[in-house]
Amino acid sequence: MEKDSDITPRRRDSYAWQAQRPLNCLVFVLPLLIFFQVGTLYYGTGLLAPRDIGRLLGFFGATAAYLPATLIVAVLLAQHLIRRDKWRLRPLVQVGMVGESLLWMVPLVVLNHLAAGPLVQAATEPQNAAAGALRHVLMAIGAGVYEEFIFRLAMISVALLIFVDVFELPKEAVAIGAVIVAACLFSLYHIAPNRIAGEGFPWGDFAFRAAAGAYLGAVFILRGFAVAVGTHTFFNLYVVYFHLG
Repeated sequence: MEKDSDITPRRRDSYAWQAQRPLNCLVFVLPLLIFFQVGTLYYGTGLLAPRDIGRLLGFFGATAAYLPATLIVAVLLAQHLIRRDKWRLRPLVQVGMVGESLLWMVPLVVLNHLAAGPLVQAATEPQNAAAGALRHVLMAIGAGVYEEFIFRLAMISVALLIFVDVFELPKEAVAIGAVIVAACLFSLYHIAPNRIAGEGFPWGDFAFRAAAGAYLGAVFILRGFAVAVGTHTFFNLYVVYFHLG
């Protein structure tokens, strides 16, 4: 697996490099995971991504509800150990990652308004109309973490591992191709099959969601997993506030 999601090397003492360290990513993501897992014990969730990860793990006989979250933690810890990184943490890096995520969110907000609604549905589906605000928040956070894990960290990193490390193809070309493919799959993931059957393929919604997925993929490549999660999560929370308000 790639040591860094960034295309260009960075100084190891710089914020730009520190924000992409797996250990810093884990510290950033872990509170979101815990909040989501604990919250779903009381309120449940219809979120597809953790359910589908759970189904995949079920093929190997692992069926505990906490295992999808454990998988994310395990992958980040494995990356940390493979890199032989230090265990030192800098709290200000976490603060910077929050601020940076908020800044990267702004183009998504603009895209959402240009889309006139499709990304609102993408960020909140499937929703129970009777669910309270906390359940909406749980869905927003869970989608931000688990969808970034599936469509960015897993898909793009595996593509880089196979086509760059094994087949020695150009890293930049593979990264661009992986971002585009993952973005298209990300968009399709949010389109219900019954909607396609009933109304025909929603090309407009697909295009906007794919654009959002490509943007998040670029954030992942340039700034790492945690900032991509933060960007996605803050955007989802903005959508929840906008949708419920």
